[in-house]
Amino acid sequence: MRNLFSRLILSSSWILATAALTACGGGGDTTSQEFAASSAPELAQSQPLETAQALGTDVGSTAADEGSDDITSLDPQPWELEYDDATAQAFIASLPPVSGEARAARTRVKWNPGHYVALSRRDVASLHTALREIRNVPQVKGLLLRYGWRQLEPRKGHYNFATIDRDVALARSYGKRVFIMVETKAFRPGLRAAPGYMYTPEYGGGAYKIRIKAKPTLGSSQRYGENIALYNDKVRDRLIALTSAMGRRYNLNNAVEGVAFNETAMGQAVKPLSRAQSDGFFRNLAQVNTATRRAFPNTVVMQFINFPASYMPGLVRNMLNSSVALGGPDTFLNDHDLNRNTYPLYDQAQGKVPIGPSVQPENYVTHSQNGPHSPPKVTELHAFAQNRLHANYLFWSRTLTGHKPYNNVLRMFKSEAFGRDNAGGLRTGCPASYGLCVRSL
Repeated sequence: MRNLFSRLILSSSWILATAALTACGGGGDTTSQEFAASSAPELAQSQPLETAQALGTDVGSTAADEGSDDITSLDPQPWELEYDDATAQAFIASLPPVSGEARAARTRVKWNPGHYVALSRRDVASLHTALREIRNVPQVKGLLLRYGWRQLEPRKGHYNFATIDRDVALARSYGKRVFIMVETKAFRPGLRAAPGYMYTPEYGGGAYKIRIKAKPTLGSSQRYGENIALYNDKVRDRLIALTSAMGRRYNLNNAVEGVAFNETAMGQAVKPLSRAQSDGFFRNLAQVNTATRRAFPNTVVMQFINFPASYMPGLVRNMLNSSVALGGPDTFLNDHDLNRNTYPLYDQAQGKVPIGPSVQPENYVTHSQNGPHSPPKVTELHAFAQNRLHANYLFWSRTLTGHKPYNNVLRMFKSEAFGRDNAGGLRTGCPASYGLCVRSL
């Protein structure tokens, strides 16, 4: 009975997406119609294997579907803020060399720099609302949407991509594109970060608990989130298997602009991690980045970075060697630790790989991490990302709580002062690590 219910839900999702394609037709915009038409065959080609598998799985609710539009990031821990050169150099020396194949992967890459709107909610009504808001703003290219690893792989080796398919089809019907963010953290109490089969000794327990600023969930005593146990090599291999399957499905889809991984901050582990575990975590993350870029040779692959400070130079070196884009979870105008350790890495990356900072809820209300209430203007955030962070992409959280800062973002998008060029003032030069940047493949 539950499987039948799952089939009905998935069928409804496809009907909604198809109806959107028919009813919206890109809103009568010629560019949108051409884009939808050119991408239509890709969806048909992408359906068979994983969708068939997904039809046999239960479709449960997820935090991303249930939550607010606020995107959460972790407060850095004191040890993550301190740069230790010996640790940094040892980590760099431990990284496996990037293969000549990866270095030589200079090929055509989908390249649509500009502004994107980041959502946590992915119910159909919320997606329609967000897409209607940006439909007639060509500088806003699409959405960044988050999907938990646990949701995408409900059983080992069985992938449920139906929700991504639905969301990509819906965005495409408006003439917009999608960044798919693979989330490997659970920020809310009681939620799990890893697929269910991983919570065994074989996978190092699958995940480790992190303390988060949250009240207990209703009817639960849980106060902890999770981060995956990426220091375990088998966890690494399963994450690479996931992104390899995603690459086969989405690399050639023109409506998928990029795939991204969430921030590097590890969180305050309830049971502190050892030095060997921290080393292993980032060594494996570097391998995941490289393998995912290989699985998506024609698509932007982006790693959001912030902390720990000692591991970031080595991770970024690997990203530059592998043509992996540099993203960031926060755009703070005056944050001491980001200015000292993280933002200089953007300077190293500019012109070589794409750069994509994001504006998250806390960035709308203060100038620094845990700083006093001092809301910057959204135009100041835009200028900072453009000029200091060398942004090609800029992801704006659709935050409608508190003083509803996203309304100010929308007003900026539609103002005469907003950059009239195709990328809304952001940098459009093709990165040196790409062979050729193209709007569509």
